[in-house]
Amino acid sequence: MSDRESESSGSSGAPQEGPSNAALLESMTLLATLSTAADVHDAIAERRAGRDPSAQEPTPRAEAALKTAGDDLMDLLMQMMFGRVHLEHRAEAESAEVVRHFDLLMKLRQAGRLVHAMHQRLLSLYPDVSEELAEEARQVHDEIQTLVDDGREERVVSDLEPLLERGVSFVVWTRHEV
Repeated sequence: MSDRESESSGSSGAPQEGPSNAALLESMTLLATLSTAADVHDAIAERRAGRDPSAQEPTPRAEAALKTAGDDLMDLLMQMMFGRVHLEHRAEAESAEVVRHFDLLMKLRQAGRLVHAMHQRLLSLYPDVSEELAEEARQVHDEIQTLVDDGREERVVSDLEPLLERGVSFVVWTRHEV
C-alpha cells in the first residue's frame, strides 16, 4: 500500500484529528439555520391550516396541544438533565465541549418555543386553569430566554439545574390542571 493510500484509508497509525474549528462552526451554523427554517415552516403550515397561535383555541384542541407540548418539553428537559454530567466534569476534548454546549443551547431554544406555545394555550383555557399556572409558564419562558440570550457556558452550567427542575415542575403542574 502506498503512503497516499495509507493516509486516505486512515491506517497510517497517526491519530486522526477531529474536525477543524471552522468546520464545527460551519456545521453548527447550518444546524441553527435549519432549525429556524423548520420553525418558520411549521408556523406557516399552522396558519395555512387555520390555526393562529395568538387566537383563542377551542378547549379540546388546546388541551391536546398542551399534552403534546408538555410531553415534548419533558423529553427535552430529561435529555438536558442527563447531559449535565459532561458539563460538570469537563472530561472531553475542546471541540466536543463546544458541540455539547451548542446542542444544549439548541435544546434550550426548543424548550423556550414549547413553553411559549404552552403559555398561549393556557391562556386559551383561562379561567379553567389557574392564573398562577399561566404566569409560571411566562416566567419559565423568560428564564429560558435569558439563559439562551446570555449563552455563556459558565452561566449555563450554574443556572441550568434550577431551570430544569422548574421546567419539570411546570410540566407536572400543567398535567395536573389540564
